[in-house]
Amino acid sequence: MDQHPFRMWLTEAETGGVTVIGWEVRDGAAIDEMTVRLKESGVDVMAGTEEECRDRQVTRMVHFDGPLGIRTELFCGRRLAPSQFVSPLGVDFVTGEQGLGHVVMKTPHVQEAVDFYCDVLGFRLSDTADYPWGTFYFLGCNPRHHSIAFIRSYKNEGTHHILCEVTSPEEVGRALDRTREHDVELMATLGKHANDGMFSFYMKSPAGFGIEIGTGGVQVDESTWVSRTYTADIWGHHPVP
Repeated sequence: MDQHPFRMWLTEAETGGVTVIGWEVRDGAAIDEMTVRLKESGVDVMAGTEEECRDRQVTRMVHFDGPLGIRTELFCGRRLAPSQFVSPLGVDFVTGEQGLGHVVMKTPHVQEAVDFYCDVLGFRLSDTADYPWGTFYFLGCNPRHHSIAFIRSYKNEGTHHILCEVTSPEEVGRALDRTREHDVELMATLGKHANDGMFSFYMKSPAGFGIEIGTGGVQVDESTWVSRTYTADIWGHHPVP
């Protein structure tokens, strides 16, 4: 996606969904500080092995079981590739200080997950959204509106979708055209979110969860941001049966 050689890791599994989430921190001292906070909260923290750090192209990493039983990793010293990634389709992704994008998870234990990310890991609650199909809690740790979100679901637990943000509406439109060309099933039509301003659509990945392709997401200024509750999108994003 960019100059970081490790962004996503795909592996065979019986069911589809995110099983590992990595968060970059400033340095080794930050890892030590977070390790203390986690242990004080009763979380078992393990050090990443040399092989794991080499696989992820980082200098140091610790891991623990986060909400939904997902392996959660904190790392520092990410290695950079010699040159920027160049997409064969001419796509540029919005990453940098905003990270890869975001992930949204379904769980019946929403409040516990939100409390863990805010009270232990130090995320902010950017917004909530009360939709007819559920309430979303959007959490951020950098200028991106949200890097992770949770929706209450009593039917099943797991990955709702991940976001990859591109740099222009034209790239969103071309991606939508490619879904038609390759017979990719949509989850939601083109639309614009009210909370983060994302112009996007949702398609279904081969693993079954959603992938949102969007552009124009707002960036949060921590000194002035006010958390609000939304009840609808600006337009679009209609579910596709």
